[in-house]
Amino acid sequence: MPKWNNILFIMLSFKSLQCFVTLVKTQSFTRTAEQLYLTQPTISKILQQLEQQLQVQLLVKPEHGRKRQVELTEIGQRIYQHALELLQAEQNIFLEIENYQQLKTGTLKLGVPPLGSQLLTTALFDYHQQWPEIELSFLEVGSKGIEQALLNNELDVGVLLHPFDQQIFNSIELCDYPLMVLLRRDATWATRKKIHLEELQHQSFLMFPENFSLNRIILDACQQHGFYPTIACRTSQWNLLADMVLQRMGIALLPQYYTDMLDPDLFAAIPLERPNIQWHLAMAWKKNLPISPAVQAWLAVIHQHFKLIKSKIDE
Repeated sequence: MPKWNNILFIMLSFKSLQCFVTLVKTQSFTRTAEQLYLTQPTISKILQQLEQQLQVQLLVKPEHGRKRQVELTEIGQRIYQHALELLQAEQNIFLEIENYQQLKTGTLKLGVPPLGSQLLTTALFDYHQQWPEIELSFLEVGSKGIEQALLNNELDVGVLLHPFDQQIFNSIELCDYPLMVLLRRDATWATRKKIHLEELQHQSFLMFPENFSLNRIILDACQQHGFYPTIACRTSQWNLLADMVLQRMGIALLPQYYTDMLDPDLFAAIPLERPNIQWHLAMAWKKNLPISPAVQAWLAVIHQHFKLIKSKIDE
């Protein structure tokens, strides 16, 4: 049977089942016709077609001369119970679709790197306030891991560090901060206006984990300037890096977003030059994939939230 015939058969069956169930409930061809806005002959024809499709007799045929009554055969009683279940399932399907479209159900799968999660706190709160029924599911790994998860269709959206392939991903800009050299306030270089990367080649570096995109960018920059840094420690926690700087374990390269949070009486944050390295983040999602209502709502919140932040910075 051609595919369109299958669809027509299913549609006809649900219509027929609804007619059948309504007739059993009302016990009246007249009331059934009124409720379904059909004529009594149409009701009779639908029931005949249903019996032909199922190849069983659903209603007891009235004896000659007797008024037509609604009496189920043995198999008709069983089919009636199945019909109730099928119609309820149909109703559940449309209810599920309605809830999905109106954001009453669903999941937002979001990739959030440990370095950058604070940027999203307010946006996540606003989203949850507007759509509390949407479940938030986080993948908390570095940008490279998030990018791979997006490519594998394991996430809806995720935070990526530039550069990334913009032919594959759409994105909304989140931030663009320079990396700063974080030192103790009493360090020799604490009064410098800027520091060149090559000047740090004999320092101990406090770095991010190897799967962090920013870690790779820093290492590549060091190698381009003729050295591989001595790494004293790796951690994904920026505040732990700051604590270790305070304990004289080494220097750290942190985005200005974070160094601005530190106590200036304890720390000095000097701009890094030659090269300038930017912490440039974007909320990204894979092109050419359908976007769910939950994701559309999230992108609207992100767009509005970071538009307001940018306008405040520009003032």
